Amino acid sequence: MIMYRAVPFLLIAAPPAILLLAVLVLGGCTMARTSDDTTAHARFYSDPDSKAGQELLRELDRRAMREELRRVSEEAQR
Repeated sequence: MIMYRAVPFLLIAAPPAILLLAVLVLGGCTMARTSDDTTAHARFYSDPDSKAGQELLRELDRRAMREELRRVSEEAQR
């Protein structure tokens, strides 16, 4: 009996839900892409124009400097 009471609500709620999902799915599929799409190719640290490679080098330098400072401070405490 509960199912019979739910049918009118489902009939009212189903079409707007289907329409909303259709608009979201079709809108996402047909979205215009920019000509400079950065996801079009994979990025590598070894690329000559890679900002990621520069950031990696800065991070490695920073870690090396931190380790050197830690070592010097430990020697100074002895």
